Amino acid sequence: MKRFARVLLLILFMVAPAGNMYAQSKKDKIVMPEYPGGQGALHKFLLKELRYPTEARINNEIGEVLVGFSVGMDGYVSGVRVLRSVSPSLDAEAVRVVKLTRYWSPGKRNGVPVRAEMSIPINFKTVREHDKFVDEDDDGSALTEKY
Repeated sequence: MKRFARVLLLILFMVAPAGNMYAQSKKDKIVMPEYPGGQGALHKFLLKELRYPTEARINNEIGEVLVGFSVGMDGYVSGVRVLRSVSPSLDAEAVRVVKLTRYWSPGKRNGVPVRAEMSIPINFKTVREHDKFVDEDDDGSALTEKY
């Protein structure tokens, strides 16, 4: 019986440090990546740069594309991908614009820059309401505003 008690105590001592390590990780100070100027600046940038594709306008497509990407330790955006699709044309436009954001302030853990995964919902209903369309004969670089 004494031997069983010793083995049980030994097992408990082996498990106890793991619990303390977990508790310490909860105390980590984590700062998420941020677009320069904050959320307001990001929203303004997206609204300025997004163009409603001609194909989407013809097919009367609206919706919200969820775009995922990584922000590296240096703050640069990479691995841009569609997490929730609406249509190929809207997805492509959402990816194009997120790639334009290029640099963010990097995420940090305990003051040390770390790579972080982010996602942004891009609502094309808002873009359509602002009447921002791409001309049918345009290559996508110009903007036509309807008044």
